[in-house]
Amino acid sequence: MAASEANTVAAAATGTSNLPAARVRRIIKEDKDIFACGSESLFLISRATEYFIDSLVRESYEFSRLDKRKTVQYKDMAKAVQSIEQYDFLSDIIPPTVSVRKPATTETQ
Repeated sequence: MAASEANTVAAAATGTSNLPAARVRRIIKEDKDIFACGSESLFLISRATEYFIDSLVRESYEFSRLDKRKTVQYKDMAKAVQSIEQYDFLSDIIPPTVSVRKPATTETQ
């Protein structure tokens, strides 16, 4: 079992989250439709967020492995968002990479 998996299992077993509760609560308070958030709800939102991040990173890592790399890059995350329907809602936030080409120069005489 990898170290990150061990931390995740340990966090789930002890009822803790790796995300800072104060920051998660502040993000939740930004939504004007939510008036209050109990500690149990805060914990569940934190854990769900951790699982979501883990899932996205694992899928992105698979794309980096296809390119024979061990490091996840932006283009791997963009490929995951494009390829997996579950992440369609992220297409505006993580758009595909666009290669920049040097414009063809025309010589004026």
